Amino acid sequence: MSAELLVLRLIHILGGIFWLGSGLFTMFFLMPALGRAGPAAAGPLMGGLQQSRLFTVLPVVAVLTILSGLRLFQIVSGGFSPAYVWSPMGQTFLWSGIAAIVAFLLSLVVARPVMLRAGQLAAGIAKLPQEERADAAKELERLQRRGKIASIVATTLLIGAGAGMAVARYIG
Repeated sequence: MSAELLVLRLIHILGGIFWLGSGLFTMFFLMPALGRAGPAAAGPLMGGLQQSRLFTVLPVVAVLTILSGLRLFQIVSGGFSPAYVWSPMGQTFLWSGIAAIVAFLLSLVVARPVMLRAGQLAAGIAKLPQEERADAAKELERLQRRGKIASIVATTLLIGAGAGMAVARYIG
């Protein structure tokens, strides 16, 4: 096994674990806790996550995971050989990769901007005049609901991608 293949597999597998694990943590623990805590607590927490560069690190890890997966697919398939790509194993890897890319795009285009906006709104809600807080709270709730839906769909796609990649070698 070549050094390139080993490095690519490490990047792909460890990146995928981090990416999917972050999505599962967010979906099952962070979002429900933020919902229960309310805007007063959610603002500082989201601000802290932004300061820790989580919203920069996650997309970088996702891109590295996708790119390493594409290169692995190219190597394993012999340069995207139709015989491999159309085999059950090749199709499983292909559709799993597509699911991961769609999850990334959904996260980048919908969930990330919504969550950043919600974090900014939550952080500033206490500073608003009393008469503007109700409208801001409604907007925050709408943003959180939209972000939650996007996160659930993206995480579900990532679960499918991870499951498909885990079993692809044993299909067909």
